[in-house]
Amino acid sequence: MLRVHSRRAAYVLLALLTLVWGFNWIFMKAALLHAHPLTFNVQRTWLAVAALFAVLLARRGRMLPNSWLAVLVTAFFQTTINFGSTIMAVAGGGAGRASVLVFTMPFWTLLIAWPVLHERVRPLQLVAILLAVAGLVLTVAPWSWHGDLAPKAWAVLSGFGWAAGTVAVKYFQRDEKLDMLTLITWQMAIGVLPLTFLPWLFGVPATEWSVTHAVLMFIVGVVATAGGFLAWMEVLRWMPAGTASLNMLAIPVIALLSSMTVFDERLAGNEWAGIGLIGAGLALITALALAGGRRASLLPADPTPLEGG
Repeated sequence: MLRVHSRRAAYVLLALLTLVWGFNWIFMKAALLHAHPLTFNVQRTWLAVAALFAVLLARRGRMLPNSWLAVLVTAFFQTTINFGSTIMAVAGGGAGRASVLVFTMPFWTLLIAWPVLHERVRPLQLVAILLAVAGLVLTVAPWSWHGDLAPKAWAVLSGFGWAAGTVAVKYFQRDEKLDMLTLITWQMAIGVLPLTFLPWLFGVPATEWSVTHAVLMFIVGVVATAGGFLAWMEVLRWMPAGTASLNMLAIPVIALLSSMTVFDERLAGNEWAGIGLIGAGLALITALALAGGRRASLLPADPTPLEGG
């Protein structure tokens, strides 16, 4: 299992993790050139599950989760909704644009935590949410019912699923301390089950296997998804989640710039304005978290990572 032995090493690991999650968006986009999104999503998730179960066995610790209810609820939002929607968003639109919309997750987290965890939204947090909503409207452009509205909606749904899964973790943590490695491994395995039947149900074409596609599968499934989660847990052993979560600001930037370079992705003026407003909201929430010294200001629980953060 991945281990670092100093705070300096944790910062180095966080920097590497940010790069991996940022570039992972274009790796996913490249892999979808050889596989249907429904098939690719199932393959890379099962690959990540296998890697995480291998770590569980090597750890020789607890193999079964503390709460099966926590697993089922988290699995639905974190894997079935989040993972499934992310791939559909990347397949139907630009990887960079999708990453920005998925990272509306902190705003959804604040809104969901309000009624579920009874965490009050403070005035400046409300300002950040309003900035994000305005940015979301400009980016999605619901008045334009042609073109790439569907992938944008998938990306927003992915961010919502990620947020709901995060709030669910915090909700169940109120009653007992959860073993995060066990929880995430089992929720990923159960959450991918309904997705596994979709390629067969819709009769999608077979994957075009090659050395290149196998390498992309390994990067996305093992390195970014399974390895990224293990690295994130290790980072959180050495620094506060609020500080570590600053990587969330860099990941969509890396994804957007790399997608523009590799896939010649271009954004319209309204999308640039919307992304700017979303970024301003994220920066405000992060500043509040650091100033207040409370992790709950940014996220109500240590965020369970998806393929981008």
